[in-house]
Amino acid sequence: MTTEKLLSEIEVGTAAELALSVRYHNFPLGPTFIPFLDELILEGRSHRGGSSLMRGDLIELVGASGSGKTTFIIYLIFTTILPKTLPDFLNTPIGGKEQSVTLIQPITHKNVNDLITKLKKLIKNHILHISPKLSNELVEKVIRDSLSKLKIYKIKPRYKDLALTLKLILSKSINSPRSSSKSKSEPTEEHEEDKSASKTSTTTEEGLDLLCIDGIGDSHYTSRWSHEQKGINNMFHYDKSSNRILGSDEIGLKQVMECIGRIRKELGTVVVMSKQGLRASKESSSFFHTHLPPPYPSPWSNIENNRGMNESITNKSLIDPTYWPLNIQITFQGSLKPLQYPSELTLVDLLTQISIEKKKKKQQQLYTNQVGGNEELKIFECIVRMIETSQGPVSSRSGGKFRFGINDQGLLTHI
Repeated sequence: MTTEKLLSEIEVGTAAELALSVRYHNFPLGPTFIPFLDELILEGRSHRGGSSLMRGDLIELVGASGSGKTTFIIYLIFTTILPKTLPDFLNTPIGGKEQSVTLIQPITHKNVNDLITKLKKLIKNHILHISPKLSNELVEKVIRDSLSKLKIYKIKPRYKDLALTLKLILSKSINSPRSSSKSKSEPTEEHEEDKSASKTSTTTEEGLDLLCIDGIGDSHYTSRWSHEQKGINNMFHYDKSSNRILGSDEIGLKQVMECIGRIRKELGTVVVMSKQGLRASKESSSFFHTHLPPPYPSPWSNIENNRGMNESITNKSLIDPTYWPLNIQITFQGSLKPLQYPSELTLVDLLTQISIEKKKKKQQQLYTNQVGGNEELKIFECIVRMIETSQGPVSSRSGGKFRFGINDQGLLTHI
């Protein structure tokens, strides 16, 4: 064994990286508060504190339109920005994480006002469920304090807009798990065209615990169409020299994934990105084939057909931490539909089953009236898979299944 080989095996890093690695394990983001999902993730990656989410995680949500991806993101935002305790005399615990969240959404998605209204409703219902006699002033204060930890960016569905927004987030954030600055009274919403007008002197740096990118694939076909119109053929070239200054038309998915990697490594942020499922996978109709080009992570894609690209990305991930792989993939299969009765079912069994269903529906309606809802409960099923683990069903290609419900009250975890 030569001296060069011995020296090459010695890991080199900075004191900041060492401190961050300690913080990743000692200050995780916590659970998702969806019990069945947390159990599956902890089977594949145990944690003595029961945290299913670890800092630096990259979570992909993929599914068809209306399969519950945005509602899932709203629930994660709600549990993350919610305070740990109420500002009352007893400091009543309410189970929140009290951490900062940033949401990036294309302007083609739902109105921000609808999102804020849903979050206010979720926070208020949760508080009143725990402390029904809490004054309206304190309830509104908790809502304001919670929403002050949320920052929203509405951007055009273009990769260059997404990359510039991620760069802006990096410049405004520090390597701190919590915000050290005083919170504002309302969530911040910024449009891409207004960023240049913002004054850096009034901006306070803060930590970032959860980053949600709703619709990361929305930019693919719009950017591809723009490139085809302009005769640019660099959509799939992700190994260009990083020293050269790129033009606005050359910013693509490569720069987006580089920024996401830096946010994961430098800020210890959990990144959740949702993507539309367009084509069913060849291996199973339960999953979707990724339509985004490299360096978008797709560990379950056909390696034989993309061996060169996958090996190139794997080699880059060893050299450059900005190419960290995907940790968790959650496939949303949509709402469950009732099955037809089998042909061999007898009349007695049929009447018995109908009677049981009526009782369940009556109990569900009674619960709905108690919580003030009026929308029928829909049950959604998902499949979660993880990489770099050999434990539990999440380590297999078929994954582990879990369910949740959705009604006008939001996402219901116990169904």
